[in-house]
Amino acid sequence: MKLNRSAYFLLMAAGLFFGKTSYASGQSPFDPSRASEASLIREHVEVFTDRSIYTVNESIRFRADYSVEGLGEGKQWSTVLYVELVTSSGMAVAHGKFSLSSGKSSGDLIIPASALTGNYFLKCYTRWMRNSGPETYSYTPLKLINPFNSEVTSHSNGVAEVQKGSRREYTGGLIECLTTSISYNQGEEVLLRLAGPVNTHLQRFHCCVTIVPAGGIDTLHGQQVFNRAAMNPEDYRVNFLPEPIGPSLSGTVVQAGQEVRPVTLTKVHFTLLGEKPDYFTTITDAHGRFVVSTPDLTGIQELFVTPHPAEGLQAEVRIDQDFDVGSLPVPVEEFSLSPVEREVARQMAIQMQLSTAFQRPVQTKSETVEEDPVGSFYGTPVHSIEMDDYVKLPTLEEVFINLVPDVYVVKRESRSSLKVQSDNSSIGIYEPLLLIDHIPVFDQHAVMSISPAKVSRIDVINEVYIKGNISYGGVISIHSRKGDMAGIDLPIGSYFFDFQSLQPTPQKMVKAFGDRGRVPDTRNTILWLDDVLLERGKIREIPFQAPSRPGEYLILVRALVVPGEVTSATTHFRVE
Repeated sequence: MKLNRSAYFLLMAAGLFFGKTSYASGQSPFDPSRASEASLIREHVEVFTDRSIYTVNESIRFRADYSVEGLGEGKQWSTVLYVELVTSSGMAVAHGKFSLSSGKSSGDLIIPASALTGNYFLKCYTRWMRNSGPETYSYTPLKLINPFNSEVTSHSNGVAEVQKGSRREYTGGLIECLTTSISYNQGEEVLLRLAGPVNTHLQRFHCCVTIVPAGGIDTLHGQQVFNRAAMNPEDYRVNFLPEPIGPSLSGTVVQAGQEVRPVTLTKVHFTLLGEKPDYFTTITDAHGRFVVSTPDLTGIQELFVTPHPAEGLQAEVRIDQDFDVGSLPVPVEEFSLSPVEREVARQMAIQMQLSTAFQRPVQTKSETVEEDPVGSFYGTPVHSIEMDDYVKLPTLEEVFINLVPDVYVVKRESRSSLKVQSDNSSIGIYEPLLLIDHIPVFDQHAVMSISPAKVSRIDVINEVYIKGNISYGGVISIHSRKGDMAGIDLPIGSYFFDFQSLQPTPQKMVKAFGDRGRVPDTRNTILWLDDVLLERGKIREIPFQAPSRPGEYLILVRALVVPGEVTSATTHFRVE
């Protein structure tokens, strides 16, 4: 019965995203009456990093293993992993969203040069996990060194009482790890041999392999672990839905004024600006809440949002915070380095500075992108009127009457509005989607006051246009000459904001010179492989080049056996 209820909840949430709209009254997944079913769906994230000590200007390489309870085996609830590098006080110095698929996510998070020396945590979670609270997140302790600044971060997290927890302890005996020798010359090829799984019923492991200077990573413990059973299920609230098809936006529409009231069953319009403009919309539920999936893009995107106007009502759109900004429930320790860690940190700082001096981004040929002559999300218009091709007319109303096919002007009480006509008689049931520079405009009378001299092109779609499950009576898209909406005022309650989509693939680095003798080996992580398949009865051989810096090096192999159990294997070698 629990599985059926959870599956039903999943069906509702999936429908929300695929339709890009929210539910009508009585069907909202935000309804408190559904909290008990929703609380049965619990996600787990186990995170591994390539090191435990970093310097500024480096990248934290990570792998995350994802699982979910309450849906049945093999099901995935979320497809986006939120990753933050935070101080003990919870302040994020770097963050990103990463794709999560087939129960795995991996990527790089760059440490900014402004980060201070101190204790940090790599904080990882999904949007759905925010409903259960920060105790359900993954927190991997890290130490960060800034050789350019002597200041150290604060050792406080602002939490009066921290729930007792512990570090994940690695278990051994399930993987065999060795090299063909215990000593190598500088730059010599090293052959790593892995065997597993052994002494277990499992047939295979998906492992991550890291090779670092000895002392550069904790070989015994992983992320911070909390007792999830201590949470009170009665406190569970559905404030965030999962993201089954990529990043999403959520928020609430409220009535502006002293008394804040939710605005129910109203449209919220979004425009994606930039080189690939797009438009999407949603409808608030009975609680004024909305969720909408965003276009499949990477990096920071500029969006424009506006609530649909209603007579006698001024609405405000309140977008939820992308990342969780709460305090950390983790124990706080004063920053310190052991003698071994201090030497490792010193060498890493030198290597980082050498890397900055001797490496540069890969120079790749720029891809030639054929520009769409229309460049619009609605595709090829049925009619596209270039204003310079026709005689200048004094008003935009006359332009529509005389030049634009399938658009006619309706006058009521000295106010003018536009309608689209076609062979499809149902088009007249809906209002057209009127856009200026891809931004929706609802005051058609004000549009008519625009000077035709400020307009470069008018596009028309003369069919019923469907976005999600919202229908429009065609599309009328006006393009201004300067991209300034032809001087018209923005709709009331609208604003621009930045939205972070998925993290782009990091740019590869290459050595600045081809002569190997002139370029130092600046690797602080000698090798990082985030997904190595080990099968029973098979040996996996992994060759790599020994570093050019003499010293002791550590190989650490880790795999998630089952949620909550991590097995590991280690070996060492020396470079003479």
